[in-house]
Amino acid sequence: MPRDIRRHLLTKLLRTGPARTQEEIALSLAQAGEQATQATISRDLSAIGAVRGPEGYTMPEMGGGSPGFGAPLDTALRRHLLDLEIAGTMVVLRTAPGHAPLLASKLDATPPPSMVGCLAGDDTIFVATRSATAARTLVDELEGMKAKAIA
Repeated sequence: MPRDIRRHLLTKLLRTGPARTQEEIALSLAQAGEQATQATISRDLSAIGAVRGPEGYTMPEMGGGSPGFGAPLDTALRRHLLDLEIAGTMVVLRTAPGHAPLLASKLDATPPPSMVGCLAGDDTIFVATRSATAARTLVDELEGMKAKAIA
């Protein structure tokens, strides 16, 4: 399984609840058809911004209690997001030329709950949401994170 797909799967797993150990994570990934070593799991946990607390590994909760928003996404929004606009159930993000793939990879690594998926071009990212309400929620979350990162 490609690294990005495995990390997305790991993010989804941790959103369902904490995992007490890396061995537990390895078993869950194996049940989903992905074999991963402890070293790979450790690197993936770091890359997606997972934290270890008293209950085990979880995704951090920041910005209004939305899981998955870690510092790397905050930083990427501050550095690369120029504008965003709602288009029905989608949100269109604009970046400088060549910056959309980087920001999209940060979104994919720690997807907000209101995001179904995203597609990046050179300077534009289309983010699919489940509804117009979810699109508005996503815009509010992203704008809040960007403002927080600037402050």
